[in-house]
Amino acid sequence: MKETVRGANATALRTAVLSAAADAAKGPAKSPGATFSGQGKTLGDSGASSSRPVSGPVMPDVGAMLSSPAQFAQGRGLPQTVVRFLGLYFTSLFSLEPIKAAQESPFAVKGQTGGARVGTVR
Repeated sequence: MKETVRGANATALRTAVLSAAADAAKGPAKSPGATFSGQGKTLGDSGASSSRPVSGPVMPDVGAMLSSPAQFAQGRGLPQTVVRFLGLYFTSLFSLEPIKAAQESPFAVKGQTGGARVGTVR
């Protein structure tokens, strides 16, 4: 590093950047310690030359959601919660007894105890 710019000095910053760009355009540095040598390493590399691919983000199973949405809605996560909400919403919307229909709906959350329920005070 040749120059150090301190504070909000736009002129000094511009001069330093132009100077560094001019030096880089001239070619590689001549000093022996200024260049990199060797293969390099990656984090977690145990010396093996092959690298494994990084898995991408996990997408929801759209096929399972379309084939059996009520079973898909029993899982956890945002897509399952959205499907569960819409299923219970439409079940109770088009029913003459909305509370009973929502309780008996295949979209109702089953097998969880101890949680707060609507209409109860602890």
